Amino acid sequence: MPSQHAASQSRSISNFAILQRKARTWLRRPRSEKAWFLVAYPLLGLARFSLLLLPFRTIARTLGQDQKAVMFVPLATPAEMRGALAIGRAIRMAAEYTPWESKCLAQAMVAAVLLRIKGLPYGLYFGVRKDPAAANGMAAHAWVCTGPAAVTGGRSFGQFAVVGCFIYQPARRGKLT
Repeated sequence: MPSQHAASQSRSISNFAILQRKARTWLRRPRSEKAWFLVAYPLLGLARFSLLLLPFRTIARTLGQDQKAVMFVPLATPAEMRGALAIGRAIRMAAEYTPWESKCLAQAMVAAVLLRIKGLPYGLYFGVRKDPAAANGMAAHAWVCTGPAAVTGGRSFGQFAVVGCFIYQPARRGKLT
């Protein structure tokens, strides 16, 4: 039977290997994604704090133009979609490491803030579906898209009935083609 000391050493080596792997993964990430991660992490905490303390009508003012339950997807160029996807990857990565709960709504709120800062169009959607496993028989979800690109929350249009939608479409410079 291995001693407690040997088991402790084995766990330490295993934890160190995990830490090394995560550091290598971090170093391979693009600089822009690392920068967005550093911004997204504290914003996820602020979003969680806001959800716990503020009424939703106060939060809703910051999400974009309220379209009610209309499913409207703002157009985006390929470059805008690439930028939005990088932001989404950073948000999901940051959400994995927060010691607080950073589920879909907090991630969607942070995506809305960061996409607006970057001047990228987005739609933030709220949806529901029947779910017998849930306490009230319904599951709720929030997700963000820039054009057809799923920024946070995955491709949820086919899985959830849209019950709310907030849109941000920045003014375009120059001619539209």
